[in-house]
Amino acid sequence: MNLPFSVDLELVDSMRYHLEINPVFNGSHIFSADSIIPTPLSKAREEYSMAGYHMDQIIRTPDVIDVFNHPAIIDFLELYFGCVPTLYSLASWWAFPGSNPEKLNVQHFHRDVDDWKFCTVFLYLTDVDQDAGPHQLIPGSHRKEMMELLLKRAASRGADISNFDLEKSFASYFGEDFSRQCEEIFSSDIKSVTGPRGTLSLVNTVNIHRGLLPTKSERLLIWARYGLGPNVNSTNLEQGPKGRDIVPTNLID
Repeated sequence: MNLPFSVDLELVDSMRYHLEINPVFNGSHIFSADSIIPTPLSKAREEYSMAGYHMDQIIRTPDVIDVFNHPAIIDFLELYFGCVPTLYSLASWWAFPGSNPEKLNVQHFHRDVDDWKFCTVFLYLTDVDQDAGPHQLIPGSHRKEMMELLLKRAASRGADISNFDLEKSFASYFGEDFSRQCEEIFSSDIKSVTGPRGTLSLVNTVNIHRGLLPTKSERLLIWARYGLGPNVNSTNLEQGPKGRDIVPTNLID
């Protein structure tokens, strides 16, 4: 869902400027990158389909830590989790216009399974319409009983659901075949999250989701993942702790 507030455009433009002057690597995330060799953004725009940033670059971005520690976000997640949430991962990447989705699954429908309970907040740093690669999801697909309803509704529309294994979809949730099947069966249920730069959206990414391939304009976003504690996608697996003095923040502690 889109959050009922957005980030001030001056802050958004400051974040984007900071990231644009930094080199990037080939891929959306350090754990799945084709190459982590630093590359100028201008060159990446010509040669890559997606370009990502190291955690060290993201955490130095002005106001990022403050935005993702906004009391409205933390208070909501504390109620949802039943405990104080852990902000365990920050990631940022560009998606450039192209004709074929990249092969690392981000632009194919898939699920995330980081923790027993977790949520993701996306921040658009560019304007995102249907041609700029919006985040897409199938609402309700994070729960088995809701998946049953989605499949029943798809069958009533004439979709062939005979080869869709509901339980397996929670265990084997990557790949082009899975994505193609989701497109065919749930085409009427796909929701696109669009909005101007500064838009914040909160998503349970156990839901089947993807970043749609941009066709006309590039997209830059930052996303933050919150869970119950450290897990398989925690930032500490990428790098060790950083001193508070390198983090531009107004947080007092």
